Amino acid sequence: MSNSVLEKDKDIRFPHFVVLKASAGSGKTHTLTKRYVQFLLSHKIPHSRLRNILAVTFSNSSAKEMKERILQWLKGIYLEEPDKTDELAAIISLNRNELKEKSGRIIDSILDNYSDFQVKTLDSFMATVFKSSAIDFGYNPDFDIILDNDRVMKYAFNIFLRMAKDNSQESKLMKDIVRLVMESKSKNSTYIWDPTKTVTNEVKNIYKKLSSAGSNINIVDYSKNMKEAKNSITGQVERIESLINESHLERSKSSSYNTILESVKKKQFPDLVGKGFKILPVKKPGKKDISGIKAHEGVNLVWQKLKEMISLYTRYYTLSYCNPYLKFYSAFKKTLENIKRQEGKIFIEDINKMLSDYMDSQIVPDVYFRIGETVFHYLIDEFQDTSPIQWVNLHPLIDNSLSEGGSLFVVGDTKQSIYGFREADYRIMKEFETKSPFLSSGHSVKELTRNFRSRIKILDFNENVFKEKLLKSEYLDAAEKSGLTNYNQEVKDRGTDTGYMEVCMIDKSDNYNEKEKIRTIIREAVKRGYSYGDIAILTSKNENVIRVSAWLNEMDIPFVPYSSLDVRIRKITNEIVSLLNFLSSPLDDLAFATFCLGEILLKAIKKYDKADIDSSKIHSFFFNSRNNSPLYKSFQAEYPEIWECFFKSLFKSSGYLPLYDLVNEVLRIFMVFETFKDEEASLIKILEVIKDFEDKENNNIKDFLDYAGEPGQESEWDIDVPEGLNAVKVMTIHKAKGLGFPVVINLLYGEKLDRPAGYNVIRERDKNAKLLKLTRKIVENNPDLALAYDENKIKERINRLNSLYVGFTRAKNEMYVIGVKGAKDKFPFELLPVDEFKPSSKPGLVLQKPKKSESRFFTYHHRKMPKYHIHTGDIIHIEEKKRGEFIHRVLSYIECPFYENEKELEKEIKGTVEKVIHEMGESHSSEEIIEIIVKFLFNIEVKKYFLPTISRTIKNEQEFTDAMGNLLRMDRVIIDKDSVTVMDFKTGKKEVEENNYKRQLQKYMKILKEIYPDKSINGVIAYVDLVEVRFVSV
Repeated sequence: MSNSVLEKDKDIRFPHFVVLKASAGSGKTHTLTKRYVQFLLSHKIPHSRLRNILAVTFSNSSAKEMKERILQWLKGIYLEEPDKTDELAAIISLNRNELKEKSGRIIDSILDNYSDFQVKTLDSFMATVFKSSAIDFGYNPDFDIILDNDRVMKYAFNIFLRMAKDNSQESKLMKDIVRLVMESKSKNSTYIWDPTKTVTNEVKNIYKKLSSAGSNINIVDYSKNMKEAKNSITGQVERIESLINESHLERSKSSSYNTILESVKKKQFPDLVGKGFKILPVKKPGKKDISGIKAHEGVNLVWQKLKEMISLYTRYYTLSYCNPYLKFYSAFKKTLENIKRQEGKIFIEDINKMLSDYMDSQIVPDVYFRIGETVFHYLIDEFQDTSPIQWVNLHPLIDNSLSEGGSLFVVGDTKQSIYGFREADYRIMKEFETKSPFLSSGHSVKELTRNFRSRIKILDFNENVFKEKLLKSEYLDAAEKSGLTNYNQEVKDRGTDTGYMEVCMIDKSDNYNEKEKIRTIIREAVKRGYSYGDIAILTSKNENVIRVSAWLNEMDIPFVPYSSLDVRIRKITNEIVSLLNFLSSPLDDLAFATFCLGEILLKAIKKYDKADIDSSKIHSFFFNSRNNSPLYKSFQAEYPEIWECFFKSLFKSSGYLPLYDLVNEVLRIFMVFETFKDEEASLIKILEVIKDFEDKENNNIKDFLDYAGEPGQESEWDIDVPEGLNAVKVMTIHKAKGLGFPVVINLLYGEKLDRPAGYNVIRERDKNAKLLKLTRKIVENNPDLALAYDENKIKERINRLNSLYVGFTRAKNEMYVIGVKGAKDKFPFELLPVDEFKPSSKPGLVLQKPKKSESRFFTYHHRKMPKYHIHTGDIIHIEEKKRGEFIHRVLSYIECPFYENEKELEKEIKGTVEKVIHEMGESHSSEEIIEIIVKFLFNIEVKKYFLPTISRTIKNEQEFTDAMGNLLRMDRVIIDKDSVTVMDFKTGKKEVEENNYKRQLQKYMKILKEIYPDKSINGVIAYVDLVEVRFVSV
């Protein structure tokens, strides 16, 4: 691949600003990485050390690919690969030996100073900027950046709701917003029993919209205007009724007035929005009915006045519709900010907003100056995906670079701008094509016109869709704005292999469905020499990916669904998590049974020659022993060899080994890597997540299990699909962006257009804006609002058309478009050239090119048991922990023992201790424990919490749910008539961590206060061995 758009280094003049337009498949990433390497290697480029160059893109996968390509360039030059060396030698003023030598030095420099190798996502770069200035923003530098804010938002929302007591401001806001939710539902909608989910989603949408737009919303109170408009509407309706009744004119049954009258009577004014006024409330009288004609004219005048009033009401209704949400959002945001600061977290959306606000105050963070002294050359990939607020934050850095003699190289394709829902704005790049935004530098606009990806028939299809069908469609305006109708694309090779293109339309009502068509295409492609890994199925929505994946599973065709790469949904992960649950809490029978009935244990047993056992015996054992708790003791007795071989060492190590080492032991003991070779990527990802978890100073199994159970965080748990995996790839068009495949199946379903969803931000002066939720009905009678609505409609059309372009430009050799059309479906089927690309004879056998011989690396997983040096103190710690768990279990059986003397109580405690020994299989000094517990219970400060009293209720080992839905187990909760006391038992010596104990108990007390608001809440830390108590207050 060769492009002539890059000048030779000696011809480049600084400051240097290039905008490179690049259609799909034209080699934009190739060109950008080539420019990066050119600057690194050339001695003619000022400030061209590794740390002086920054390349940014918009996804982690793209950043990873860019790094790999840069290293491949350097490696190829160092190894004297002719193609790479020739390309670089043409634009760098060094001879081949000098290129080789310098490439080697730079590779060493990257390995020695990897942090200087600055190729990253824009979000990660801005996060680095923000972290460097965290103190300026009032944040501790040691905070976590949250990509998926669902959990924190939900937690903050629940905290906010708990503050909504009667007559509080929070309660009033909640009532207003619930009323708004109920009013906004149509008459035929189902009743919303729990509106909190709707409210939460709306608040989250507003948060994302305002954060990404970088706007401040002014809340204007239109209640007085609304009231006046309602009164006027009511008055006009009453006037019309009076005129009709006085004139005896015949009412028109087809007029919207009938529903207007009904809505006004019921005071359902929101139902008036969008009402038509074409037909008058009354029929026109005959020509001879002079009084009737006069009355008819009178009704018409009032009717027009009513139309004006309803239009005015609609305007105020629209302007104020979001106010309850905005007021709620404003109050809720304070709670959210407190939660984020308490937990040391910040949302990725916040970073750009805060940086933008900071610079609006004419204060530039110090880190900007430091970056300005270091980075001189910026290379930006996928520039069409930049949002306005991101550009505002980047602009001063780049402007400074250019003023210091640096450079900017942006590459993008406005036709591939499909992230409008993230506020990406292709217009930023579009403007660059005609005018430089920097006073310090002019710019040149270049274009890559040759397509290196697709065969000619696929390019002909795209020419037909976007330059013929689209020109005659109602979508022309949107298409022209993003450049879909006037791009240049030349074929790389007009040889005999022209590829294959087919459009197939399937009626939804036909018996022959898309599933069968997909099966046929895949089977024929494989017969002709393609591998499963050469084929990709693209569709617009995740639910379609899931459905197609289910079909392929039925067909026994190997596949990879790119919408579900989260390792937590894999069976093997669930088995490992179940084992960790058991090791964390041996009394968790369900976790133990789940693991033992899974594949990990059963496959390990098969490799263990001495075990005469199969899955049916294991199933029978657990069924027959289901009432014998704890199950692991019964299992240990029934299968001692299995316990000894697989569980014993893990059982002893739990609580001692770090979590990472413990999971590695699990994988070693059960030979998981050897047995489940196809799951290696998932297993490695689990270990990576655990390593990251421990790096945050966490090492507790239970905390990790809670973390793993939190929804969201997909990016942290997603695995990378291994290269060369022989499986059909199933993904959304958004996931496919930037990729290419030999065979592509585009599966299209009908889409409803011109229904702009979400909120419209109407920008005013400075950074102030209005937030409106516009619909077609609202704008019909309000032309001044129509402009914003139409802008959103055009934006939605551009996103849909660009998505088609991305989907249609992924194929290299063959592309199949399957359109599944319903009776009323129009888009995108009206754009498909069905007749021109009907099914025809397919190319012959595909001769697969032999794979390049490359060094292969194999992961080696050692089977030798590592030696752990356990210090005496560690053994004591483990024994103390187990002893503490034993005493807790005994105390959990004691409610309100009423005994006159210690002898009677001692007898009762002895029976309980024996019961716990049988349950837990732990044999501690029974006499010592009985003596300690009896002494503890007869202490004057302790005894009062164990006496039976009138109306007293005891809850031992009771689980309560906090605002996040987490289960918290409290040792003992004593509920009396006017008070509730929570006791937390501690064994051993008094720890220096007593403050931590107090904080934990205070957390319990807050939860109990919310459950029992009319009772006083007390907290007690009870030291069993020391026979002491400490009272805790909130």
